Amino acid sequence: MPNISSRPVCLLRKATIAVALAFSVCAAAQDPVAVSYADMHKVSIAEAQRRLSHLNDIARLEQQLQRESPDTFAGLYIEHHPTYRVVVKFTGDARSQLARFTKDSLFVAESSPRSFELLKSAQDVLAEEMTNLGIEFESGLNIKTSEIDVFVRDRARAADRMKILLPAISFIKLHQTAGFLKTTTLSGGNGLTGSTMNCTSGFNIVGSIRDLGITTAGHCANNVTYTPSPSVALAFQSEQNSGSNDVQWHKQPTAGTPQQQTNEITLIGGPQSSMKITGTTPSSALPLGSTVCKSGISGGYRCGEVADKYSQSNYNGSLGTYIRVHNISNQALSLPGDSGGPVFGSNIAYGTIHGRGAAGTAFVNDMYFMPVERLSTIGVSVVTSPFVIDTIPNVTGPQGVNIPATINFKGYPRFTVRRATKIVTCASGWKCSDYNGTYTSNVPSPLTFNFRCNNSTPLPTATFRWRTTLTDASGIFTNSV
Repeated sequence: MPNISSRPVCLLRKATIAVALAFSVCAAAQDPVAVSYADMHKVSIAEAQRRLSHLNDIARLEQQLQRESPDTFAGLYIEHHPTYRVVVKFTGDARSQLARFTKDSLFVAESSPRSFELLKSAQDVLAEEMTNLGIEFESGLNIKTSEIDVFVRDRARAADRMKILLPAISFIKLHQTAGFLKTTTLSGGNGLTGSTMNCTSGFNIVGSIRDLGITTAGHCANNVTYTPSPSVALAFQSEQNSGSNDVQWHKQPTAGTPQQQTNEITLIGGPQSSMKITGTTPSSALPLGSTVCKSGISGGYRCGEVADKYSQSNYNGSLGTYIRVHNISNQALSLPGDSGGPVFGSNIAYGTIHGRGAAGTAFVNDMYFMPVERLSTIGVSVVTSPFVIDTIPNVTGPQGVNIPATINFKGYPRFTVRRATKIVTCASGWKCSDYNGTYTSNVPSPLTFNFRCNNSTPLPTATFRWRTTLTDASGIFTNSV
């Protein structure tokens, strides 16, 4: 080890890194969601990117209107044809009300007979009444017409049993249907092979004690094997499988070779093989008409538009609300085996696949998904950062004592983590060596180690530089600079 006199100091300079990829590797330059949007709406990729870039501003306005004008705000939705615009609805003088919040020509005001709050409250009353009457149903909010669409197997019988409620809420529209939402529980493909059905893995997640895992739908089998080579029999942790929640999570077994997990999803048949997930967006920030995409082991990669954020029906004995997505070409978005698969935007997690419409219904090709914020019901959150060294601050100190050094990192490594701290430059007259080490406990950032300088003869103050790399137990390493 280097040695210096009591007056001179040692300096350990910082290192930075790049990111290692996980289940699959992708170097594609274009955003696959923008590519899909351009194909669906017959516009250039540049125009698609421009339109998609407005989503956060649209979501912020919607949340502001819900918060500040609940009595008159009647909802908003994105229109893609014949021109791209956002229709914002109010009761009363729509133009003057919208002008209080924005002058952006992207937003167009329209009048509505009733507010969104009134629609949502009426839908909740309706759901409670129909549940009490034992009527099987699915309902949704139609913001464009300011009505509640309700689907039942026998319209005449349902109308008779609801003869008191229906006249009181005139904007309920009853429709006859051959069936209701079906979870995609049949076998298909090779994602998560279960004892009773096959499903699709969702997002890499982290639990409350920083333990890595992976999600799928709650209605999938609890005993599953991750089948892409090499296959791994996963260890079930917990689930929520009724009402508005359809999710479970698994961890890798403690025995065997650990497989890499980071912030990526696989795009089966997509314009690129994978996508990094760098953030999450809750349903409250996902306006009607938003473009979302999915990937499943049976239906592959496909995109559509949010058609209803408040689709209600009874799921496993409890009232549940899911988001319905429609493809403008009426292509099937969710096929048997796709359950649990990721639903996403441009590098953003939106949720996981719940199911599809029943055969013989208007929604047979539509997809229903559970919003990402409901992952909290099982105590997990989506991994949105790779395992990467953030900073290693400089350190100074006198000879002969331990000088604490810290390595600030992002992401969730799988421990044991190995540290390789290699000497880059050693001052003249000194003897320098490497500072390698291991960390066995699953701890948050930072990692620490002691740096020491020793020398039998006094030398002037000197500066030393080391290069640090971390490697986790699954082989993910932080490239050093």
